[in-house]
Amino acid sequence: MALSENGHIAETEGKKMHHEEGIVIVGGGFGGLCFAAALHKVGLKAVVLEQSNKLRSEGTAIALQSNGMRVLQLFDLANQFRNIYFNIPGIEYLNQYGRRLTIMDPSHCEGGPHEMRCMERKVLLEAIAGQVPQGTIRLNSRVTNIKKSETSPNVTNLELEDGSTYSAKVVVGFDGVNSIIGSWLGLEKPKSIGQVEVRGMAEFHNGYNFPKLLRLFLSRTIRVAIFPMTTTKVYWFVVWRDSSEGWKNLTPEEIKQEVLQITKDFRVPDFTLCINNTSLECFTKNTLRHRINIKPTWETQVVGNVTVCGDASHPSTPFIGQGGAMALEDAIILARKLHQALKSKESQISKVQESEQIHKALLDFHRERHGRTYALTHKAYMVGVSTIADTAIKCFMRDWFFIPRAGRIGNFMEHTLFDVGKLPIDEPESHN
Repeated sequence: MALSENGHIAETEGKKMHHEEGIVIVGGGFGGLCFAAALHKVGLKAVVLEQSNKLRSEGTAIALQSNGMRVLQLFDLANQFRNIYFNIPGIEYLNQYGRRLTIMDPSHCEGGPHEMRCMERKVLLEAIAGQVPQGTIRLNSRVTNIKKSETSPNVTNLELEDGSTYSAKVVVGFDGVNSIIGSWLGLEKPKSIGQVEVRGMAEFHNGYNFPKLLRLFLSRTIRVAIFPMTTTKVYWFVVWRDSSEGWKNLTPEEIKQEVLQITKDFRVPDFTLCINNTSLECFTKNTLRHRINIKPTWETQVVGNVTVCGDASHPSTPFIGQGGAMALEDAIILARKLHQALKSKESQISKVQESEQIHKALLDFHRERHGRTYALTHKAYMVGVSTIADTAIKCFMRDWFFIPRAGRIGNFMEHTLFDVGKLPIDEPESHN
């Protein structure tokens, strides 16, 4: 087992090993790493199994609003990112010809000051990874099978692609929309909403002259965004209707040319500049999927002491920028629940009682989170479908009625007021 340069990541190199752990987190994205960091902060040890050979940073950038920044504040990371990335003062909606439809000013909303920042995924992942002890993150650790232990009903066994196995008292899947843990739980697969997204990050070494606003350009069936990050970096994306999956075989250069073709009728020279100043490795394309958990789902999202969080639990479309923040919120709240179950217990407690307390904590977590994650997932979907119109009449109604009215709504930042609360500080367990 080898440690990485920063000392926090371990790799298994084809060795068939067995590991016995208390808490195993499947997935090393934002949610999984934040959960591991939160557990460490409350004195609980965990390991993170990440299938990639490095920290995953697909998508190049992530937007966080005030609720997400409050989570970073718990790890004393918020000011670090405030010093690097702009706080965007407004959201401007325009049509494809550059005519303003409305501007939404967060300073007019209650509960401010509000934050809306776009930051590099790689930088954020590395910062959160720096919050966990050495050896917490296990790269090249793809889980291929999950089984309940035949000898201990309170233990779950995870089998890895390299032949290694993990036995755990608690398994939490932060492993995204294609979650293997969610599949094992029997959760319905996320459904396509009939739209695809291409995103990237442009870099202007000599700076740029764009307005420091989040600008959203709308045509009948296409949505384009330009989101300034720093004085030299700009995040962008384009969304359009497409139900096919053939794009998976496209090269980055082909994706770039496709975007230029799709947006050729947009009179937005700033966007073309962004495309042409984006390196090919920064182009990513995805089918947009979600699962709106209408009914309370805690009974289906928890089996024994196995559960899912983040996109594995409530996959969402990106139209209100809350997917990453919801995963961060999950991490803090679940860490608090497990702390109550495992650290605030009687000293003489049986394994069966401990397992029952863990199971109850997982159920309580999903009961608490369902209302919020359902509301945000549904809201994101509604924003997505309402801002892409498929007829001239719908486009007219959107541009002259829906969008201007949305700009006058005084509580459009209300969902970012959520405060995840604090973590109970405890002495970390020994990691020797």
